Amino acid sequence: MKEWNNQYNSFNSYKGLLYADWYKSIRYWQDHPNIPPLPPVEASLDPIHSCNLMCEHCNAHRYLTGEANRMTNEHLVKLTRYLGEWGVKAVCYGGGGEPTLHTKLGDALFACRQSGMEASIATNGTVFTQELMEIAVETCRWIGVSIDSATPETYKIGRKADLFKVAIENLRRLAIIQKQFKTPCDISYKFLIFNYNQHEIYDACKLAKKLGVRDFHARPADFTHQGMGELANRIGGYDIDLVKAQFEKCHELETENFHVFTVVHKFDRNFKPNKNFTHCYAAPCCIQLCADNNIYFCPDQRHQDAYKLGTHFPKLDGIKEAWGSEKHYQLVFETGKKMCSTRCTFSPYNKQCEELFIKETDPMCWRFI
Repeated sequence: MKEWNNQYNSFNSYKGLLYADWYKSIRYWQDHPNIPPLPPVEASLDPIHSCNLMCEHCNAHRYLTGEANRMTNEHLVKLTRYLGEWGVKAVCYGGGGEPTLHTKLGDALFACRQSGMEASIATNGTVFTQELMEIAVETCRWIGVSIDSATPETYKIGRKADLFKVAIENLRRLAIIQKQFKTPCDISYKFLIFNYNQHEIYDACKLAKKLGVRDFHARPADFTHQGMGELANRIGGYDIDLVKAQFEKCHELETENFHVFTVVHKFDRNFKPNKNFTHCYAAPCCIQLCADNNIYFCPDQRHQDAYKLGTHFPKLDGIKEAWGSEKHYQLVFETGKKMCSTRCTFSPYNKQCEELFIKETDPMCWRFI
């Protein structure tokens, strides 16, 4: 099934081969447990566990507690700078709540750039101020805005809120600012596919193009993640032929300035998550830092005690103490996958690391051009 026109894109998991140095360090760590792997490529950082929406399908739904779980202003900026000094390459602000609700997100974005890292935001797009939009476009490599619909009616089914027009208008404004500032920031209209919205994929893609964003990203939902709960039992299955037909039509809309990504390579033909690796070998390419002050093994296992590695507040050095720790080692090489039942964000990367660096083989004959 076609996923994109240009294979050199951020959604193609073959980009994981660029992480060879990190894979090698993980392999070395396996044989030398006292020598931790390289600092992660990316930090997934959730500045606040609060959201103005309460979407049932959100993987953070079960632990959104409001302002009680919010990084302090000072800590958010200090944490960002610490990551840059440690050697992290990029920070994604979002995931476990709506990051634009944190009043110092703009300061963190500037700190991220000043520390030599790239930044990104995963957002529902409904809380942006004009000032924050300008800062975000100026400092971010990408901004992903989750819409998951093409009409106010369908949006309200998933979001339980009448904010479709707000989100769409902010997307339009982000695209305008990006063109005015002429930055490399990719603005993405994101569409997580469920049975209730699967009929609107193509209409959403047309709307994304009309809004002037660079990317349209659609993929199946994962009904197994911890946030689903009973919702997974109430949601009907996909009409896969309908979805595929719309994917094809979406790709016909592509131009040099508008890119379509219909990402399914982490799923089987029935859109069920595919996990064809043995262990979580590539997980140390990312670190998960949450607003509850805890460090978690990976973004897919936020707020799971079994995957908690340590704390980053009040002592930032707790990060380096957790990195390469005995528990971290066990999760990567022994128990991580065994305890996990969800879709794996890093599935292709785990497979790459396993086949090319963990196994004593050289299937790609890398020394030969």
